[in-house]
Amino acid sequence: MTVIVEKNVDIPLRDGVRLRADVYRPNDGGRHPVLLQRTPYNKELWPITAMTLDPVRAAAAGFAVVIQDVRSRWASEGGVFFPYVHERDDGHDSIAWCAAQAWSSGRVGCYGLSYMGGTSWLAALSRHPALGAISPTTAPNDFWRNHFWRGGALNLGTLAMWALRAIGPAALIRARPEPASFGPPLVQLIDDIDAFGDILAALPLERFAPAHPEADDFVPFFYEFLRHPAPDDWTGSVLFSDRHAEVTVPSLSIAGWHDLLLMGDLEHFAGMRANAGSEQARRHSRLVIGPWSHGMFGNVVGEVDFGFRANGLFLDLKEDLTKLQLRWFDRWLNEAANGCEDEAPVRYFVQGPNRWREASDWPPPNRPTSWYLHAGGCLAPQAPATGAGADSYVYDPAEPCPTRGGNTLLPPQYPAGPVDQREVAARRDVLVYTSAPLARDLEIAGAVSFELVAATSGPDTDWMVKLCDVHPDGRIVNLCDGVVRASLRDGRQRCLLEPGAVTTYTLDLWATAAVFRAGHRLAVLVTSSDFPRYDRNPNTGELAHTATRFEPALQRVFREAGRASRLILPVVDGA
Repeated sequence: MTVIVEKNVDIPLRDGVRLRADVYRPNDGGRHPVLLQRTPYNKELWPITAMTLDPVRAAAAGFAVVIQDVRSRWASEGGVFFPYVHERDDGHDSIAWCAAQAWSSGRVGCYGLSYMGGTSWLAALSRHPALGAISPTTAPNDFWRNHFWRGGALNLGTLAMWALRAIGPAALIRARPEPASFGPPLVQLIDDIDAFGDILAALPLERFAPAHPEADDFVPFFYEFLRHPAPDDWTGSVLFSDRHAEVTVPSLSIAGWHDLLLMGDLEHFAGMRANAGSEQARRHSRLVIGPWSHGMFGNVVGEVDFGFRANGLFLDLKEDLTKLQLRWFDRWLNEAANGCEDEAPVRYFVQGPNRWREASDWPPPNRPTSWYLHAGGCLAPQAPATGAGADSYVYDPAEPCPTRGGNTLLPPQYPAGPVDQREVAARRDVLVYTSAPLARDLEIAGAVSFELVAATSGPDTDWMVKLCDVHPDGRIVNLCDGVVRASLRDGRQRCLLEPGAVTTYTLDLWATAAVFRAGHRLAVLVTSSDFPRYDRNPNTGELAHTATRFEPALQRVFREAGRASRLILPVVDGA
């Protein structure tokens, strides 16, 4: 089938703003279901817009595909861009336009990764009757809990990278259309992006020069985010924030173990299964979890090759991501009897053996199992029996522990995913606890957490914990991690510490599925910074973004009877 491509098609909105889209559709004169993607990253940037679904293949398979620049971005009209605030209503109006076209069957599906996944969820809130299904990939849910903040710490690296690199250049040119006016600041912006770690070290963050606090037509959202260091009505209103009861269509969520939006995807699936606004959506929503990092669907993630079965072009040697989603939309937009609804609700990738598994829900059945910190840097399943014990280090925000892997979105010099942690483990401000070599394989699948009993000499500080797999050759490969800002330990409102007080924290290390092979060892790394991934806690009690000075803090981690720090793993028996 030949395909028609129409460029910069006008889509009018209720307030008179006109968005523009590229349309890919079959050249057969027929009426076809429509797949809508709404992006801030340029509808013509195929490395992003076609990353998980090829629009030409989709059109050749009988779908019309509409890829649209969102309000205030690229070819679309609008004022200054601010993330997410218009996406529900603009998504509704765009769905209405798609359904009304002469080449449309009147049925629409929304799809896309990252921000585009967010626009899919927000459009679903509008409950337009033409919407039949959504397929959000690595999509955000809660703004404060697991998107631009985590555990009270600001995802500074992601925010700065996104503002300066993804949004900044086009925003700068849009605000200064004459080359003579945008040329010099564009060169400076590129220089700032190239000096990423250095520019983020400047204080205070609230006057972060590369984002131009004096310019309200550049990236003003950067500073607005800084003004909300604790969850409030604003952070709860900007994004989706667990509103699954308002969604009536089934969702196919595609997630990655090393993706910075992993927990958003897991929360979306759980919310749809439990609370979606229709029986169809509750019963038929689906979840696929690969070993991927953000926007990367190959088999090599970080420093680990997970094999061809992990690759988004192969997917267990059965299909690619495009075919997976076309089957999904064929079922719900064309009512095709293709068996989608009979497949397992969850498909997840187990790291180590590098194989896909199916489950009726997430997580699969597991047994929470504790591993305790002991003297001498030991990690063991037995709780400490007697005696006092603590390990200590000094956290100096002026010399933070550098980011090495994890669920990140940072420039290439900070690779995401699983990477060797030996450089980090050798630092004085990192405590390392390692198990004995395992006598047999240990499989985990589900939520991982860490109960930390600790004290600090300051009124506030941060705690970071990484779970790692120690290979027989000595490599220490991170699997998942967590963070908590002490003053936001309850996740609701800021409350400073009494210096020296022993406090128990629960760190959410999110979730994973992996097998620790026999002969390998488990390791837990404890520290207080991960920069530039997170902003640095100044240890003074000041807000991190307003601080102009740092103070070192003495950190103590307890490992004694009655005050035992422990790792809690979701152990799968008999897998």
